[in-house]
Amino acid sequence: MQGGYAITVNGQPLLTITHALARASQSDPKALAEQWLKRLREVFARGWLAVPAIEVVVAVGEEVSLPLLGTAEGTVQVEAKPQELVRWKVSGDGRTVTVRGAEVGAGILRIVKGTKGVRLPLRVLYRAANWKTAPVAWGRGRQISAAMVREAVENAVMMALEVRLGARWTLLPVDNAANFFAPNLVTRWRLQAMGEQLLPLDEIVSIPLCPLPQSLGEADLLVISNEPETFREFRLLCRGLLPPTQTVRFMVHHRNGLARPVWLVLEFHNTEDRWVPLLVRFGYGTPQVSELRCGHDATASFLQALLYDAAIRLHLPPQSVYRLLRFGMKPNETVSALVEVRLEETASVGYLVTALPLAPPKSELLTGTQLVDALVAPADPPPYPKPLRALEDTHVAGDRWTFIRVGRFGLQHPLKGRVLHGNYGVLYRITLRFVNPTERLWKAQVVVEPTGGVVRGAFAVDGRLVEIPLLRPYEEHILHEFPLAPKQTRVVTVITIPSAGSFYPIQLIARTK
Repeated sequence: MQGGYAITVNGQPLLTITHALARASQSDPKALAEQWLKRLREVFARGWLAVPAIEVVVAVGEEVSLPLLGTAEGTVQVEAKPQELVRWKVSGDGRTVTVRGAEVGAGILRIVKGTKGVRLPLRVLYRAANWKTAPVAWGRGRQISAAMVREAVENAVMMALEVRLGARWTLLPVDNAANFFAPNLVTRWRLQAMGEQLLPLDEIVSIPLCPLPQSLGEADLLVISNEPETFREFRLLCRGLLPPTQTVRFMVHHRNGLARPVWLVLEFHNTEDRWVPLLVRFGYGTPQVSELRCGHDATASFLQALLYDAAIRLHLPPQSVYRLLRFGMKPNETVSALVEVRLEETASVGYLVTALPLAPPKSELLTGTQLVDALVAPADPPPYPKPLRALEDTHVAGDRWTFIRVGRFGLQHPLKGRVLHGNYGVLYRITLRFVNPTERLWKAQVVVEPTGGVVRGAFAVDGRLVEIPLLRPYEEHILHEFPLAPKQTRVVTVITIPSAGSFYPIQLIARTK
């Protein structure tokens, strides 16, 4: 070879003698190569056996193949001490030994071929996790947000994976960098599971996102977790029991008033001894100091999911806590979220919003106290029924402006005498009819104007998401404008939810110029 000499075995390179190596050995390359070749031929002539491993590590129930290298000839014999650790088989050509883990333990594996043999340390361990079934995620809608898809995929893995005691696992996207996904596609993830004295699992797994026929429909109940808005101790903030066959919307909005980090959690307590399916849709604002921006982000992302009719199916593990949302909050940070859920079958499932000192696991078994509390504790605060306001009005071109107020008249609880000031979390579906009886062309506008204080907001205008900037009282912002032809009638639909952190009421103005 150029720059030195190569020694090959059966056409495969074994050693390379370079000029630098020869100088270090106080020789020249050719003489050193001939010397080593002579010694290697002497060794090969005596026969030898090697295995390309310094230790044999195998999982219980799994196999590892050991190729036998060398010139040794004869019958292959295998011995394990203790012998109950593994089972083995030798290939028909005597070139491979396959070892299968049987019991956890440590020992020695000895392989002999003819008169030559090798001894290897042997360890048999449990794998940190194994698949029970193939994972399948479920979702619906024209598009599903990446956060909802990840939740559905993690839940599918949780249901399909058998995890050893003491093991932990993580899921990382491989090539799923999109913000939204359509149902009926296959997503790819890297699954890593590990634990002390356990063999790690590290593999790329393909998980289909299968279409889901069921829709969440309109919300029947509204649960507000906002009292106190600023918590100053670790505490329970909201609790209750999910009703059967009804869609519940949660509006969660809290600020960390402690001088240390806090974890804010929305969790569900499944008291049944079976997996319980739950339809879910959510949007949230990540922890930040600006509560106005945080509330706006939650409303915008939730409205987008609502426009797409997006939802995922989760399965709550038996007699366990399942934490849907977990937010790590620094002091003075705010978290805001809008969530809709509906049980797909009758089951006793409680819900809690709590502020915790440490990061909790995604899921864990219910304690006896948690099990009882989920079944008997009353809803606190009680949910509001029918969180929907359907409003209609007509504007005639050239006439006085038409005003529709959002968040002015609060939702009332029929039994508890509570009033939801600002109607935060309530869905407004507004239908505006523009009528032009004249022979001229008009410019029609839908304008938003705060009347209660500073506001940021999100609106779905004719199926398109529109986000408004920060507005001060009586500062106008045009949501939508279009030409209104002579004798034309046009209907505009606006959907919105008052955003937590903003100061409602606001008013929508329909006008023509």
